[in-house]
Amino acid sequence: MSNIWKGMRPFSILALAFAITFAMACTKEVEVEVVKEVPVEVVKEVQVEKVVEKEVEVEVIKEVIKEVQVEVAAEAVAAAEASEAKPINMPASANASGQIVIAVTDVPPGVGLGSAQLADGFHYWGVGEATFQSIEGDTAAPMLASGYTLESDLSGGTLTIRDDVQFHHGWGPMTAADIAYTINDGNGAVNPRSIHWQAGDFAAMFGSNELTVIDDTTVGFTFNKLADGTAAFDPRWNANLLNDAGQAFSVQSTKVRDDNGEDWMRDNPVIATGPFQITEWKQDDVGILEAVPYDHWLVNPEISTFTFREVAEEATKAALMETGEVDAAEINLRALPSFVKGGFGTGTTGLGFIDSIVFSGNLWESHHVITGEPLDTAAVYMRDVQWVGNPIDSADVEEAWNVRNGLARAIDRDLINEAVLGGLGSPAHINVFCNCAPEWQSKWEFPYDVAAAEAYLDASGNTKNSNGVRFEMPLFANADHNGIRREVADAISGMWRDVGVDTTVQKFNYSVYRPTIVARATTLPWITSGDDGKTTWPWDWPKGQDHTSLTRGGYGIGIELPFMATTWLAVAGEADKAKRIELNNALADHLYDEAIDFGVVNVPSFVTYNKNSIASWDMDPSLFASWGQPEHITLK
Repeated sequence: MSNIWKGMRPFSILALAFAITFAMACTKEVEVEVVKEVPVEVVKEVQVEKVVEKEVEVEVIKEVIKEVQVEVAAEAVAAAEASEAKPINMPASANASGQIVIAVTDVPPGVGLGSAQLADGFHYWGVGEATFQSIEGDTAAPMLASGYTLESDLSGGTLTIRDDVQFHHGWGPMTAADIAYTINDGNGAVNPRSIHWQAGDFAAMFGSNELTVIDDTTVGFTFNKLADGTAAFDPRWNANLLNDAGQAFSVQSTKVRDDNGEDWMRDNPVIATGPFQITEWKQDDVGILEAVPYDHWLVNPEISTFTFREVAEEATKAALMETGEVDAAEINLRALPSFVKGGFGTGTTGLGFIDSIVFSGNLWESHHVITGEPLDTAAVYMRDVQWVGNPIDSADVEEAWNVRNGLARAIDRDLINEAVLGGLGSPAHINVFCNCAPEWQSKWEFPYDVAAAEAYLDASGNTKNSNGVRFEMPLFANADHNGIRREVADAISGMWRDVGVDTTVQKFNYSVYRPTIVARATTLPWITSGDDGKTTWPWDWPKGQDHTSLTRGGYGIGIELPFMATTWLAVAGEADKAKRIELNNALADHLYDEAIDFGVVNVPSFVTYNKNSIASWDMDPSLFASWGQPEHITLK
């Protein structure tokens, strides 16, 4: 595209408010329940070859995560304190001492089987536990695993499992068989019917290699292999997918499976190993945790119970905090300053979300990047849509490229941050790279340039009709960030209408949308942070596994990009940090050019709490959890 000129049309906050109001009138809300059956998975017991220890570089991860977390969280809190918001006085708690109640937007499913989509949150909330944990100074500290070894060629290794961990409600000690069962049950390449949140991630890491039981305290594992037979080693293996602070899992019991069966596990709350056990769990209503009645191997909580109360309306959450009926809440960012100025405390893992527009349906890989098997992409190319480019049709690719680049430049990110996030976030530009990172370069920033946006859209061949409309486009938004994500989508839809793209925001449960991206069968764009769109993720890590065929069989963000797939493998296999950064810089260039998953805003995350009941709530740094660890609460 040549001769793209610059220009800007003023767009006031008042106008944005009008645009959001208009957009909300053009939304659709749907409630659908998705249920899948999951087969029983049997753990095999075999011997593995002797392994040797090998150190994996984590120093850079420690430094970067800590630096970015402190910066993002501190800036948001400072902005809240400096605001002109009217303080909300902190009340006495209406709850008995030690019985903490938190208001959340959604009480998720509490099913006891990972492959039936047990919510990720349980291992953040002190119910479940994983093999490693992230603590200050060590992002792969021991947890359920007391140690590990790696083969010299990084093809696999072993985990040494603790022998002093108990399952809840008297279900006995945890063994290596429980670890192996949990991961094999969740791995989509081992259990094809798994809808575990990490089904595709486990498949990318381990392939169809089952974890094996060597003895009661030793698990053997083999990583996936590339087409040439070398290991597809992921340097994040124990800092992310096997880490309590990452995506991970909650270990489940083979004894529960053997005695009660997996159907029972699907119908009952999870039985795990953390410092809290579930006494009651009703999805979309209430969940009650109690401190375990024995000396927990890791930590004994100071609080006796921790109750989740679903409160969908933000005004109701705020009112419950003001009256003391709840002790903590996920408060909408716009309301946060009034609470902070009134003396309420804030807890955070330091994580921020890079909320981005992803143009689902752009499946450009023709063969699986590891196995070389042909990929079925027919579903997304059955009809022509303006934002999806079919790689076998150069004209279609060019049209979609112009459309996406035009839409990327039609968004006033600064205005959205001010009007929707209350100025507590910041503009974002690329989904898997945060502009808060020291490696960021300004060349990757999309300007707000209405004239340029119009020029790109004109060049796509989609000219305006007599009503000023070029074409219609849907945009899916779930209710994440206490409804903020949907408000951001409403604001974007108004800005895109100004350049002739009649955008309708579709608002329904993510559980409805997820099966379509797992199946690689949708062309519905959505606003998401995806797996890697987190402000805390180090620049030199492999980026965007969920943007590739690597996670086939499980979650994908909706696009599959050959350049991203090969870059992921190259970065994962590169020992030199400078070269990893160079490879990812080239990836940032590519993503900026394609405008296929461009960022909108970085959204910080906090839990607000009443200091009359909670003296402090320290949270360890996290790569994925916005809050957690109620076992760290210190009572007033």
